Amino acid sequence: MTIISDATAQDPTEELFSWFRTKLDTTPVYRDEEKGWQVFGYDDIARILADTTTFSSDTARAFNPPQPDLDFFDMGNLVTTDPPRHRQLRSLINSGFTPRAVAGLTPMIERITHTLLDAVDGKDRFDLIDAVAYALPITVICELLGLPMEDEPLFRVWGEALGTVDAATVPPDQLRDEVAPAVRDMNAYLMDQVRRRRKQPTDDVISKLANAEVDGKQLEDGEIVGITGLTMFAGHATTMALIANAVLLFDRHPEAGAAVRADRSLLRNAAEEVLRLRPPFPRLARVVTADTEIGGHRIAAGELVTPWIGAGNRDASRFPDPDRFDIHRHTGSSLVFGQGIHFCLGAPLARLEGRIALDILMDRYADIAVDASEPVEFENPWQLITPKRLPVRVS
Repeated sequence: MTIISDATAQDPTEELFSWFRTKLDTTPVYRDEEKGWQVFGYDDIARILADTTTFSSDTARAFNPPQPDLDFFDMGNLVTTDPPRHRQLRSLINSGFTPRAVAGLTPMIERITHTLLDAVDGKDRFDLIDAVAYALPITVICELLGLPMEDEPLFRVWGEALGTVDAATVPPDQLRDEVAPAVRDMNAYLMDQVRRRRKQPTDDVISKLANAEVDGKQLEDGEIVGITGLTMFAGHATTMALIANAVLLFDRHPEAGAAVRADRSLLRNAAEEVLRLRPPFPRLARVVTADTEIGGHRIAAGELVTPWIGAGNRDASRFPDPDRFDIHRHTGSSLVFGQGIHFCLGAPLARLEGRIALDILMDRYADIAVDASEPVEFENPWQLITPKRLPVRVS
């Protein structure tokens, strides 16, 4: 964790962005002795994400030592699952996250946002993360999954553990001593939820998964737990980052914030520019299945490749003047949610939650400013690009 006293000063994420710029300008593809191949250019990354045959997502099995708790969760972890099983598992949950299905959640998202802001009504200072940015998406995802909100403190602990899992970069002893125990607790908790739904189904996602079949067979327990756990973690982290980073950028670029406040039709594109410039997850991971070439470099089968989507989103060949925050920019080709079969399932929900929250915040408050008298705390930007504590002053 890094703490700064002036929210307008450079945050630790700026060091990552500076590194992106250096690599894009000098070595857009290179091999790190410990962490394998690092890829920064937009076109190279787009090719990697599109070619799921040569670049497998199953990095956990390829690089992490066997670990029962993590292996159980990874059975349903769509991020690390390849075709054809990826398609089968994704199809079971996809219907609940289509743009049409998500649009139907608008009244619920608006209700929750107003309830959360009612809780800080009358206060002129509060932490945006606890009040809205984290609280909104975790409440929404709990309602969709059918999980009790009183267990939310557990979800936060488990989400932090899952956020540290990174193929070939987490020491085995850390996986064993820090990550595995948290994942073990999460697996047991979710399995209890699954057993309840099998006995008495309700109208929620876990019930649908617990009683679903693929080719006439019920899902394995680990597949249900993996899908649910991933949905719980990714389902709140992206929205939290979008809301927090938007407020941060509007504070640093008041002319942009004023323009959006005056013309809310700009909010949709402004949110996309926030996501491009500060993508919640800066990188992905792939393992090469056959000898190939990237950027003139020969890469052998079995090697790890890290596509830095945060760098690809700042590639000047795709986005002119890429480090500038431009709410009018065309961002349709952004890599923020990935591409191809692994395009983020929750993208429509994250976008809708972010826009609704920002719109309501602007309706409620004539001014929202980062409180420079309080410390702003940031997540580790190499894992997740967002403040974890963002004090604001409102009027």
